[in-house]
Amino acid sequence: MLRDASALLGLPRHLSVHPGGVVIAPGPITDFLPLTASDSKGLPVTQFELEAVEALGLIKFDLLGVRGLTVLGDMAESVRSWRRTEFKTALDVLERIPEDDPETIALVQGAQTIGCFSIESPGMRATLKEIHAKSPGDIMAALALYRPGPMKGGLRDAFVRRHNRQEPVTHLHPALAAVLKETYGVILYQEQVLRVAHELAGLSLAEADLLRRAMSHFDPGRQMQTLKDHFVAGAARLHKVPPELAGRIWEMMAAFAGYGFPKAHAASYAWVAWRSAWCKAHYPAEFLAAVLANRGGYYPQSVYLNEARRLRLDVRPPHVNHSLAEFSVSYPRGEPVLWMGLDQVRGLSRRTLERIVRLRPFHDLREFILKVDPRREEAENLIQVGALDGLGAIPDLLRELVEAPRRVGQLALFEPEAPDGQDWSPEQKVAAQQRLLGVALEAHPLERYAGEIAEANALSTLEAVARVGEKVRVAGLKQILRRGRAENGAWMGFLTLEDLEGVIEVFVPPDLFERARWALATTSIPLVIEGAVEPDSVSGEPVVRAEKVARLKVERNSTSH
Repeated sequence: MLRDASALLGLPRHLSVHPGGVVIAPGPITDFLPLTASDSKGLPVTQFELEAVEALGLIKFDLLGVRGLTVLGDMAESVRSWRRTEFKTALDVLERIPEDDPETIALVQGAQTIGCFSIESPGMRATLKEIHAKSPGDIMAALALYRPGPMKGGLRDAFVRRHNRQEPVTHLHPALAAVLKETYGVILYQEQVLRVAHELAGLSLAEADLLRRAMSHFDPGRQMQTLKDHFVAGAARLHKVPPELAGRIWEMMAAFAGYGFPKAHAASYAWVAWRSAWCKAHYPAEFLAAVLANRGGYYPQSVYLNEARRLRLDVRPPHVNHSLAEFSVSYPRGEPVLWMGLDQVRGLSRRTLERIVRLRPFHDLREFILKVDPRREEAENLIQVGALDGLGAIPDLLRELVEAPRRVGQLALFEPEAPDGQDWSPEQKVAAQQRLLGVALEAHPLERYAGEIAEANALSTLEAVARVGEKVRVAGLKQILRRGRAENGAWMGFLTLEDLEGVIEVFVPPDLFERARWALATTSIPLVIEGAVEPDSVSGEPVVRAEKVARLKVERNSTSH
């Protein structure tokens, strides 16, 4: 049975298609390989898998969708729309962004980069502050630096100290100086792995690239050992590097290469990040509208809306007379107003949304109902989130909706009650917005507890992520709580905690998770978490390993665990 079953090893189990893979041929592609149709959309795909396509000598491109590019495109179109004489195309807006813009430098150095492509996570923002980033080149280094490879063995810390001129640059061997000069003796880019192998040990460029690929794919077989032997022998022959030192250099390369950025990758990401920062520094309303219209990025939507409030932007809920389908910006009195999109309202159909935009303006609820003909639930939801603000108080509109005519000429069954003009309280509006929009615009819930959080001596999430290896105390609202099983079967928790500066991930070990169930059940009262900050083993992002979990002391029966 085992002998016959072994014949199945390595055979295809199912048809799958690389989502971004494109194959280029010098002529009709069927002259080189057979095609078939994909299961889902019927697109032509190669019958050969990627290694066979490569063996035929055909060119493969991996074209990934990057949401940050769409944000920049939408942002550039918005800027060009009122500056057409200055910019012929939207791309001109981005191409003219300078590398030494003072406002952008201040934003990047202060790590106020929430919403900016690839530099908005807590760990990346902490890295930007540590190296005092002030240029696309610094962002490029930060992107390559904040990877699991450089973070191993203290290489990241060494780079930061040397970049900030806190310690002299040293090299394991003088022959490495030419290769690692620009990165202070630390390997940051995959190309440096190739150059070290080629210039220090004399490996051919083909062998060096084979080394890079073997390291990147975590090859556990003989290929790596053979390449290591060649590397140690070549380093001794060309530069008289002792085998022990050559082995240390090899280990430094191996620790890095599996996770490293190609320099071109880091550079292209850095340019997108720099341009994102420029857009945020100069056009914050349009930039955040583009981020939100494209469903955010690293953080949940509430963080980006809170960032808009922090920048003192006027953020308003969806409105039937002003909002578009997605987030948008208008200047009614010369100052930007950021309108939530109508597509954010729970239960609103595409038909109703399109009719609202096409048939407005509306002057009262009756006109809105007769023109748009929404379902009862849609009209109620729009009223409760404030989308008919200015057409009446929410309680009056809800009462009027009950007897509102549904057709032109239809009479109301009863005489409508006279409106009393008494609107909902801020608390009622917040509750409705949380339920129907997923976020409250009236005020951030944490603003109510600013005094208590200050008394708790809690760090912000941005301050906490910069203290890897230290114990911290943070306070914020629970965004997401996921449960998982430990090896012994006990439950443990993975918590996303949000404050006014961003979010941080918290690991709640099994023994604490059981005792903290009551505190973790809350969604409206902030939590206070104490624990050590550790880098995540996969992403490298800082995570708090919780040792204590408590509800913020805002009520007498608060209990810690």
